[in-house]
Amino acid sequence: MKARNLEILKEQGFPVPRFILVSENEEVTLSFSEKEYFAVRSNFSSEDSGEHSFAGQFLTRLNVKREKVKEAVQEVFASYAGSLDYKEKANRGKAEYDLKQQGKAEQYEDTERQENTERQGNAERQEDTEQKKAVLSGETVLIQEMLFPEKSGVLFTKNPKGILSEMVVVLGQGLGDKVVEDQENVLTYHYFPGECLYQEGQGTVIGLDEDELKTLFSLGEEIEQLFQKPMDIEFAIEKGKIYILQARAITTLDMQLPARILDNSNISESFPGICLPLSESFAGEMYSGIFTSLGRRFLGKRVSSYEAVFQRMVGGFSGRMYYEISSWYDILRLLPFSGKIIPVWQGMLGVSNEEISFSKKKPSFFLKCRIALLFCYYFIVSQRKMKELDKFFQERYVSYSKRVEEEEEAQALYRIFLEMKEDLLREWDITLMNDMVSFISTHLYGKKMAFSLETMKPVRALSTLKAVARKHGLDSEEYRKEKKSYISAYGDRIEGELKLETRTYRSNEELLDRWILDALETEETDRAGLPEAGHSIQKAYGEKDRFEKDSIEIDFAEKDCEETSRMEKPSEQKQRKSFLYRLAESSCNNREISRLHRTRCFGLMRRIVDKIGEKTIGFDVYYLRLDELKEFLFSGKDFSLKIAREKELRKAYERLPVLSRVKLLGKVDRDPMAGEIRVLSYESFKEKGNIEGQIEKPGRDGMLGNTGHIRQMEKAGKKDKEAGNAKTRVFFGRGVSKGIFRGEVLKIKSLQEIRVAEAKGKILLSYSTDPGWFPYLDMASGLITERGSLLSHSAILARELEKPAVVNIPKIMEELQSGDIVEIDGDLGICSVIKQKEK
Repeated sequence: MKARNLEILKEQGFPVPRFILVSENEEVTLSFSEKEYFAVRSNFSSEDSGEHSFAGQFLTRLNVKREKVKEAVQEVFASYAGSLDYKEKANRGKAEYDLKQQGKAEQYEDTERQENTERQGNAERQEDTEQKKAVLSGETVLIQEMLFPEKSGVLFTKNPKGILSEMVVVLGQGLGDKVVEDQENVLTYHYFPGECLYQEGQGTVIGLDEDELKTLFSLGEEIEQLFQKPMDIEFAIEKGKIYILQARAITTLDMQLPARILDNSNISESFPGICLPLSESFAGEMYSGIFTSLGRRFLGKRVSSYEAVFQRMVGGFSGRMYYEISSWYDILRLLPFSGKIIPVWQGMLGVSNEEISFSKKKPSFFLKCRIALLFCYYFIVSQRKMKELDKFFQERYVSYSKRVEEEEEAQALYRIFLEMKEDLLREWDITLMNDMVSFISTHLYGKKMAFSLETMKPVRALSTLKAVARKHGLDSEEYRKEKKSYISAYGDRIEGELKLETRTYRSNEELLDRWILDALETEETDRAGLPEAGHSIQKAYGEKDRFEKDSIEIDFAEKDCEETSRMEKPSEQKQRKSFLYRLAESSCNNREISRLHRTRCFGLMRRIVDKIGEKTIGFDVYYLRLDELKEFLFSGKDFSLKIAREKELRKAYERLPVLSRVKLLGKVDRDPMAGEIRVLSYESFKEKGNIEGQIEKPGRDGMLGNTGHIRQMEKAGKKDKEAGNAKTRVFFGRGVSKGIFRGEVLKIKSLQEIRVAEAKGKILLSYSTDPGWFPYLDMASGLITERGSLLSHSAILARELEKPAVVNIPKIMEELQSGDIVEIDGDLGICSVIKQKEK
């Protein structure tokens, strides 16, 4: 298998050192090479096969002088029979394979029984001799020209753990044997095509440069494509040239398992950053419960066949939350016209990778008909049912809030959670139907309109609170009364609101006081620099008359829906009367109402957990999963070791680059990595097309045929950079709020890093946003995000505040920095770099 793979690679022009094969009794001749040193490697027939992978169990001799090659060959042959346990497995594997190929498996079983009977009467020495002959019959040894590389290692085209979207390179100095045997310090490169490249490890190891990495990953992709399997590839770099020493299939991957595709589109709004175990498991319970209810509504008795899918709607990976999008596709496939609906859903949710994967068989025609009828029915009645759900939730929320406030016993608080889950989730699945209505109606309407949504109510309430603080002061009774009213209604609405561990205005009122003080200070600064501030805002709105009328002291959040209506053109007023507009407005509004109720539901759970923590182990309770919390409360099990482990894991995951999408086999995760981690630049090949589309077949000299062309492109790119602003850089995303604005970028990785005042007049740049960002966006003049969709909270709020916004620009956080000057077009979804800040 080893030699056969090398022959195939050689035939296809890959850079393979010259080699020959010799059998046991064959005369060894080295006329194929003028080298003085050789590598003598095993080439056992069952080695590296799919059923029998025993790599490394046979002898390999390196740095063998020409006159010692024959002796080394015999040593390798002797190693084939060195282990009685392996000898038996290898014989059985080879015999079964040969006979199966000839259609004689049954004959083999009879022969084997007969031979076993005969062997019982033979002496042990005679048995060893016979078995050795059987083992060595037809086997060969590989003799290969010896390289003396500066660097060598192993490339896995798929992470052997089961992370299918990752390529891994383990690199060491000198010969690769020390790397394989873990006797040498190594560097490990983790490459997620189209996502990121980072290096793990430190020390004296000289790493790979960008050209070497690009060539190596390209070779890996071509070799995988050639063999149509994930590959384990040994390589060496001698005098700047990459050689392939060995290529075998990664036999530890069970490719028969269904692939899981995790995607953080949209979900990163509500679960930004690292999530603790309790939040992960609680979110999983909520999503599973809601979709199970939806399944009962549409599938009836057939719901049991989808129970496993409903359990996998969301999942955690490296401490972050993801949609298990492969499960969502299985459910969407049940809908009528799913081929048309799925692309709409992808666009509205902000799914940038349009690859679709199903784990379930295609639903039957009759099932699709049943679902189609029910879908039409619920499409029609969805708005009425959403109003009923709103009324139902408000009644239940008041009741549960009172019970949680009055209860002091930890176990009873947990029982309230169980009761609340069953009660509130019973009808909540109608919100999913409403989401589909909003996706479809908004897509068909096709306008970036500001529907008078619930999203603005917290903004207006916060503006009122700020006005009271400005007039009466934070120590006044009027302020305390207004603050209590705001917290009662919107105290859970903050950045990361669905992460239970997030501290909200309800759990820590000082956070709200600090925000109000910050906002008031910003107003004072604005008054001092009125002309400049006015110019920025006027430019953002692009309407001089309205700007002068409103004046700078009026908070934009205080504009109500009537003003939005007055600003509409006559054609837009006519469109408001259309059924499609009303449906889009109603469904989007109800979507925001249900999301606010969801925030309150999670806030209620947060209060339950906080009170349980007060009675038990404090904040550490958030490092337990729901099932562990139950076991802790009702059986008293000690989870201190597990909690300590989870804390260290989260610290480690904080250091790893964020992935927007990952493909997995089974439940696996990235290694947390204790060593040094460095994110690398990979400008010339970070888009997958640069690897697959621009790299030609390797030439006869073993190097890539168009390496010179690629280097020319890189030099051209460097010249563009050196030219500074001579060439405008343009990035394309999704325009979600109309308007054009040119201004300074403020890059935000965490809201804790900045004060609200810093956002004034800037274009905010972030991975994603959530409802907790509205005070900052209110101060800003525009928005750019890596993630997001037309129905993201940030998009909706930007439209309400009339701030131009472009979302879903891949890798924009890497491309821009605070201080860069850009122009964003919220209609076309374009971000143009006007001037970049000097580094």
